[in-house]
Order: sequence, then structure tokens, then C-alpha cells
Amino acid sequence: MRGIALLLRMGWFRPVHCKSPPAQEVRALLMARKQLQAKMRDVELSLRGLLRGFGLKIGEISKGQFAARVRTLVAGHAILETIAEAMLRAREALQTEFAKLHRAMLAIARENEVCRRLMSVPGVGALIAVTFTSAVDKPERFARSRAVGAHFGLTPKK
Repeated sequence: MRGIALLLRMGWFRPVHCKSPPAQEVRALLMARKQLQAKMRDVELSLRGLLRGFGLKIGEISKGQFAARVRTLVAGHAILETIAEAMLRAREALQTEFAKLHRAMLAIARENEVCRRLMSVPGVGALIAVTFTSAVDKPERFARSRAVGAHFGLTPKK
């Protein structure tokens, strides 16, 4: 204990900002949302790869037409129908849970005044606004606005 106090007195350690519990909760929500989105993409790409091995190409289609296109391609192949149906059910469950987390994120953006102000900037949506506000957490800890960019690893152009 005495050694730690000595190191602090010598200035070898700096104070570190610990994010507030609400900011940590928002970050957890954003990470869970991102994970579900990634798993959904993984299932879709796995289905594409699996069907391609049998010479069946899904092609470029909208998200809403994906399941219908897969079902039409595997029609008549009993094993492929079983596999595709299981993967489509998993994709549907992931989509349902992703939609719940996405709505929760949108609710946060709607309730937060700072997020609404950020979203008034062209090109800044709800996701960017919520991510930025949860990452900054307490803006008063930055001496200048220029320090925020450096905090995120951005360097100004000269």
C-alpha cells in the first residue's frame, strides 16, 4: 500500500476515467446489437455458401426476399430443405431479437437531448449519435473540444 502511494506521489500514474453505469449499459446494448447483426450475416452467408456447393445461387436480392428465394432453390431436395429450414428459423430468431435491441437503441436516441441534437447533423443517425454519446460519457472531462478527437485516435489534418 505504501509503495502504491509513493508511486502516485511521484506522478507515475494518471487518473483514468471510468464510464458511468448508464454509459456502460448503453455500450453493452450496442455490442449485443452488433453481435446479433454479425451472427445474422453469418447465417445468411453460410446458407449462400452451402447452396453454392450444390450449384444453387441465391444472387442479389432484398432482405425480405431471402427466405423465399432459399426455399424455392431447395425445393425438391429433402436434405437441403431440412438444413435450409433450420438455418432460416435461426435467422428469423436472430432478426426478432435484433429488432428488439434496435428499438431499444432508437428509444435511447429519442429520449436523449444530445443524441437528438447530433442527429440534426447530416449523415448522423441514431446509431452514431448513441455510440458517440456513450463513448464520450462526460464531456466536461475534456479541456477542449479538440481533445475529443484525439481521445478517439483521430488526428487533425494540417
